[in-house]
Amino acid sequence: MFGIGFFEFVVIAIIIIIFLGPDKLPEAFMKVVKTLKTISKTVHEAKSAIEEEINLEELKEDSKKYRALLEKNTKSIKENLSFEELENIQNSAAEVNSAINEMKTEKSKNDKKENQDEAK
Repeated sequence: MFGIGFFEFVVIAIIIIIFLGPDKLPEAFMKVVKTLKTISKTVHEAKSAIEEEINLEELKEDSKKYRALLEKNTKSIKENLSFEELENIQNSAAEVNSAINEMKTEKSKNDKKENQDEAK
């Protein structure tokens, strides 16, 4: 613990007992324990804050990745929709052309029929 061996720890404990005496030792021991608890609590809070900040950074990075992926997929969908719309327009144009051809065919049949009726 802190690079202190057992012998050094015993010497320090004896010096503390001699310096404080048996009357003040329990009170001093309680203050040391409270101070160590406070330091431990502060270190734990700092560690938690750092871990939370790291998690926030990871969440931000993940969010950026998902946003880029979403934009890429949105662009792809828009391109696909554009091709589908173009195909729909081409199909509509083909339908209009076939309807025009049918009308021309009917008109030419009607014209032939009128010509035949006039010839009679």
